Amino acid sequence: MTTRRHGFSLIEVITTMMIGSILVSIAMPSVTGARGRYAVTGARSTFSALHARARAQAIERGTTVRLVVDAVGDSVSILSGVEVLETVHFGGEMAVDIRMSSGSLRLCMTARGYADPDCNSFTTAPNIEFRQATDTASVTLLPLGQLVF
Repeated sequence: MTTRRHGFSLIEVITTMMIGSILVSIAMPSVTGARGRYAVTGARSTFSALHARARAQAIERGTTVRLVVDAVGDSVSILSGVEVLETVHFGGEMAVDIRMSSGSLRLCMTARGYADPDCNSFTTAPNIEFRQATDTASVTLLPLGQLVF
C-alpha cells in the first residue's frame, strides 16, 4: 500500500528558492542599467515635448514665448512675458542631470512658430545632454528653433 503525499518537501522549496535568487541576481544589473537608459531617453522626450509646447503657445497666443533651460538647476521652463506656463525639474522628478556648455539658455519662439535669433541667448547650435550615471541622451538646438536628435 502506498501513501499519497501532498505538497512539497522542505528541500524542494529551498532548492527552488535558491535557483530563483540566482536568476534574480543575474538579471538585476541589466534591469538597473535599463532604468538609467529609460530615464535619459524619457528626459529627452520630455524636453522635446516642452519645446513643441513653447512653439504651440507662441502661435496660439500670438506673442513671443521663451523656453529657458537652466543647467545649474536642472530645469526647463516655458515663459510668456512674466507668466510661467510650465516648469519641469529634471533633477528632482526624473533624477536626470542637464549638461550644457553654458549654465543657462534661452530660446524665443515667435508667433510665426520660428525662433528669433536676436532674442535667443545663443548664436551657435548648443548641445543639451541629459545624464544619469553613465547613461546619456542629447539633443542639439538649432538657432531657428529646430531640434536635432
